[in-house]
Amino acid sequence: NVSADLGFPGVPFGPDTGGLPQLTFSDAPQLGSPTFLPSLEVQNAYSISDNVTWVKGMHTFKFGGEMRREQFTIFQPADPRGTLDFANGFTDNPAAPSTGGSGFASFMAGLSDGGAINNLHNVDYRRPVYSFYSQDDWKITPRLTLNLGLRYELFTTVKEAHDEQGTFDLSHPNTPTIIVPKGQTMQLTPILASQIAISATGSRGLVPTDTNNFAPRLGLAYKLGERTVLRSGYGIFYGGEEDGPYSNPSAGFNPPFFVTQSFTNPCPASAANPTAGQVNCALPGINFLFQGFPANALVDPNTPTLYSVDPNLVTPYVQQWHLSIEREMGFDTVFEISYAGSKGNKLYTFFNGNQALPTPDPVAPTAPRRPVPLIDSGIDWFRSSGASSYNSLQLRAEKRFSHGLSFMAAYTWAHSIDNASNANLGAQNNDDFRDFRHPEREYGNSSFSVRHRAVFSYIYELPLGRGKRVAGGVGPGLDYLVGGWQLAGVATISSGNWFTVTDGNGNFSNSDGGTEGNSQRPNQVGDPTGKPCVPGTFFNTCAFTDPQLGSFGNVGRNTLQGPGYVIWDTSLFKTLRLSDRFDLEFRSEFFNLLNHTNFLLSQSGPQESNNSTVLGTSQFGFLTAARAPRQIQFGLKLSF
Repeated sequence: NVSADLGFPGVPFGPDTGGLPQLTFSDAPQLGSPTFLPSLEVQNAYSISDNVTWVKGMHTFKFGGEMRREQFTIFQPADPRGTLDFANGFTDNPAAPSTGGSGFASFMAGLSDGGAINNLHNVDYRRPVYSFYSQDDWKITPRLTLNLGLRYELFTTVKEAHDEQGTFDLSHPNTPTIIVPKGQTMQLTPILASQIAISATGSRGLVPTDTNNFAPRLGLAYKLGERTVLRSGYGIFYGGEEDGPYSNPSAGFNPPFFVTQSFTNPCPASAANPTAGQVNCALPGINFLFQGFPANALVDPNTPTLYSVDPNLVTPYVQQWHLSIEREMGFDTVFEISYAGSKGNKLYTFFNGNQALPTPDPVAPTAPRRPVPLIDSGIDWFRSSGASSYNSLQLRAEKRFSHGLSFMAAYTWAHSIDNASNANLGAQNNDDFRDFRHPEREYGNSSFSVRHRAVFSYIYELPLGRGKRVAGGVGPGLDYLVGGWQLAGVATISSGNWFTVTDGNGNFSNSDGGTEGNSQRPNQVGDPTGKPCVPGTFFNTCAFTDPQLGSFGNVGRNTLQGPGYVIWDTSLFKTLRLSDRFDLEFRSEFFNLLNHTNFLLSQSGPQESNNSTVLGTSQFGFLTAARAPRQIQFGLKLSF
């Protein structure tokens, strides 16, 4: 226990954690242990399955099932050893505040401005999953085959090994309550207990198990002629993902099981100067470093992190269908045209279930405008209310390897729309629903949707060297140099992804949408695809303006399409047979061979990492990033 040995009492100590608190200074590099470490995660999946096939006449029956036990444990507290902050206030010049002092000197004097610490809580999530299926491949005629199947999946609710999880009850806004499993006796810390009640009335999984997960499957293959086949299919597929992210926020990180506490010294930032009306820091009550994290200074957070699971949560599912015609064209080439579609239902989404109503008054308190007015903070609300739709036309021509050449050419026109491309909208949209009361207003282009995409890939054995059309009569020695070369590559032409224009000029709604931060939108007053009003911009930035106070803005989600790209990657390689045991391969690889500049409207990651789509920033509308330029590399590989 290094902290206790060196005079830092009050730091939690366990077999998986130890060391000093993190010490941060206003004028020196930090010392001590980093936050969010150790990060200990264990994932296990134990599976037992069996499958049976029975052939009878024109039928091939298949039956099977699986029992799977999933486990995920996570131990990654933010401040497992605590943090202590040191500024220059305690060592400042009392006669002229803010003109002297040192954070490191305050540390040497043993005077900390404050700190934070959380309990050591190891969350251990577990659940069993059961699935069964039956299928009949029925060859009705030599030309027609039907596939008929039914699958059933039971994703039981996620449980914590020690029943240390809870859900905030949003159905009773005037009596804030956290529901925990029956028999759970852990209590809230004093200040939280004065605001929130604990009700040990829940099941181990907190919500009922969805038992209605029947997934029919239907497939058809019909031979229209000797060279033409029609195929079609339909199926329902359940996505029994975890009950929210296994990390924080999730049910295992609700109070009373996970609590972060902080303290601030009673002395103000500047040193004692009674003549200026400041508190005398020599008065009793000041906490010195040798006292560590004093119990009488630790206070509950006024805005605890709360998580709520919708009691009507069900398993999300996707309906998928397709229709295709494939024809052999000769020259070992196959052509296929197909339509594919899907529809997502009851997909997982994250909301701020305690979002304040918008108001034109920027100084209006938020608490009275919240669904749970006694809790003046956001509440992460996990629901199954997402929806998606996908439709595509796909063309494919493929030549099997013959005469030294194989290739595949494919083109896809696709349109994917949804109201959340992941549980909380996606990084390109600041991870944020504007208004949790109207998630349908976010229904638009998916963040990953690409309207047009063409890909051509190939492998070609160059007709050079011994026995080939060119230089076919060379000797073995020269053939080592000119023979056996192959050319391969992939060329891609694609339209761009979609982005959302946000407003960086202020929080005009005076609300706090989303689970990670407010995503204020501007108003659209013109055509973004029109002629740019600012020279050098990618879109018409004058099409957007600040909204009225008290509104979220009328700009929809993912209404702006970024630039497309053209990339041709190719390689030239050759394998030399050195002996019966050794082969040497030489490769020259060219990425973005033509060095085509492929601009980016926004960097990957949170949208704020590139302000091209944020109104009110100097980079709004400008293309300030690009994909990788041409890169050339050579390599040798010895195989034996």
